[in-house]
Amino acid sequence: MLKMEEFFMIRELYQKGWSLTAIAQETGFDRKTIRKYINAEKLPRSSKRTKRASKLDPYKPYLLQRIQEGTTNCVVLLEEIRA
Repeated sequence: MLKMEEFFMIRELYQKGWSLTAIAQETGFDRKTIRKYINAEKLPRSSKRTKRASKLDPYKPYLLQRIQEGTTNCVVLLEEIRA
C-alpha cells in the first residue's frame, strides 16, 4: 500500500508528462501499480481483514487447561485431541 505522499507524487509526475515506465523506474513501483493509482479518484484505503476461525478453536479450552497443568509436549496434546 502506498503512502499518501507517494500517491500524490505519482499523480504529480504523471501530470507533468512523465510516462508510466519513467514513473515506475523513478519510484520503484511496478507499472501496473502506477497505472492503478493514476486512474484512482482518491487514495485507496486498506480494508480490515475478517478474522477466520481456527481449526483449534473447539479445542482451545482443553489445550489451555492441559498447558496450565504442565503438559507442553505437542505430540501428547495432539494424540489427546485425536482421541
